[in-house]
Amino acid sequence: MTSPSPRAAEDWGPGKAGGQGAGGVSVGRKDQGDKGAGLGPAPSRNPNPSPPASAVSALRGAPAPGRQRARRWRAWRSRRLGGGGGGEPAERGQPRRRAAAAAAPAAQLGSREVSAPRVRPGRVASSAGMQLPARRGRSPALPALLALLTCSAAFALVSEDIKKEIQRSQDLEKSSNEMKRKNDIDLNEIVFVIQSQSNSFHAKRAEKLRKSILRQAAKLTQELPRVLLLHQLTEQEGAWTILPLLPHFSVTYSRNSSWIFFCEEETRIQIPKLLEILRKYDSSKEWFLGKALYDEESTIIHHYAFSENPTVFKYPDFAAGWALSLPLVNKLTKRLRSESLKSDFTIDLKHEIALYIWDKGRGPPLTPMAEFCTEDVDSSCATTFHSLLPLCGKPVKKEDIFVAVKTCKKFHGDRIPIVKRTWEEEAHLIEYYSDHTESAIPTVDLGVPNADRGHCGKTFAILERFFNSSNDKVAWLVIVDDDTLISISRLRHLLSCYDSSEPVFLGERYGYGLGTGGYSYVTGGGGLGQ
Repeated sequence: MTSPSPRAAEDWGPGKAGGQGAGGVSVGRKDQGDKGAGLGPAPSRNPNPSPPASAVSALRGAPAPGRQRARRWRAWRSRRLGGGGGGEPAERGQPRRRAAAAAAPAAQLGSREVSAPRVRPGRVASSAGMQLPARRGRSPALPALLALLTCSAAFALVSEDIKKEIQRSQDLEKSSNEMKRKNDIDLNEIVFVIQSQSNSFHAKRAEKLRKSILRQAAKLTQELPRVLLLHQLTEQEGAWTILPLLPHFSVTYSRNSSWIFFCEEETRIQIPKLLEILRKYDSSKEWFLGKALYDEESTIIHHYAFSENPTVFKYPDFAAGWALSLPLVNKLTKRLRSESLKSDFTIDLKHEIALYIWDKGRGPPLTPMAEFCTEDVDSSCATTFHSLLPLCGKPVKKEDIFVAVKTCKKFHGDRIPIVKRTWEEEAHLIEYYSDHTESAIPTVDLGVPNADRGHCGKTFAILERFFNSSNDKVAWLVIVDDDTLISISRLRHLLSCYDSSEPVFLGERYGYGLGTGGYSYVTGGGGLGQ
């Protein structure tokens, strides 16, 4: 029996064939049998071949034929595992102490098969079977430890920054969620006020809008909101100016509502979009929302307000809808109770309401809302306005309309000719009423001088003349100024929507002293029909 050569020992790794040990013991592949010194039957499957039996005997501390060969085997193995280190050199034939220590657990294996781990030159096998670098010269443990500590410190700093960022993100998310919950109003927290009128035609249009709002709300499976028709709230003169009704809104709805949304009869509302938009604003604060209008130059109708730069002041377009938060309604109510409205005339209501709310900078200005629209410009619009002329049936006949034109002597030469060149020919029945008779036009002198208070006197004189004349079969009287441009054909279509048997008074509405028991009236500049 010869000891294994170094090349043979190198081949004792996974996938290499085993050799013959002392006493003819064969340890290794299944087909080598179980002849030997009491090792028992070999396992049926062993993917790793084993070293010679003499090597097993030496590791177990059992006597092997030829003690010399065992020493050689230990010396060779010591050289292969790195040599040196504690004890005598392997060249002198002395086994390494580590090899002797490794023999102890190996001796406990009994009759089980032993496979030596494959170990590369220059490395030692640990007790767990891991390959560790053999010590060559000076140990690198200290630099490695310093590097490890440096990396650990850097990682700790980065981890701390990450923790702070995560905490900051969580705080922002929490704040955002709290704000959403705070602004997450329900539809029943919005009070809709339709600026309706008592005439049957207008009441029907307002009722149609009310049903549309409630129908959309029902589809959202939410509690239905309150939808109010302005003309049904009170018979108080001047209720159409909104401000006198704010105390009622404050008392009735401030406890369970967040917004008062105003709109006209022909305003079209997309309820889901409107709800989404209002949720963007904190309803616990004072808000005045609407589509912004402004004057490009100062005008007499607004009493030349902001004459230096009229574009700075914004007021809402009622046709697109506008909204007040309840805290603002409550604030305005306190002011209304402590001081009466000072304005004598109500001419342009939307401008005057904005002025009252702004209160020379003490109140909030209008917040422009791009989503409040009069035209369906894009999908973001929550409101639009139906501005087309209503079609209610056949146009009124020309013979059923009598047109009265108010003028005076000084305008006979410049204004009356324009009327004759533009729309006079569309009118079947027309007369010119003046303070001077002129047959070329012709004009009718009513005997009312053209004074400051003569405008109302001239209007009453026209009414009296019409009712006392033979025009009792004419359904409509239309009174216009001499500088009014009017489309008779469009007027005929509009008048078809009204019942002439009802008392109907059509025109641009103004008010005088409405805060102190005044009255509403129709301005003659825009024309009026009865």
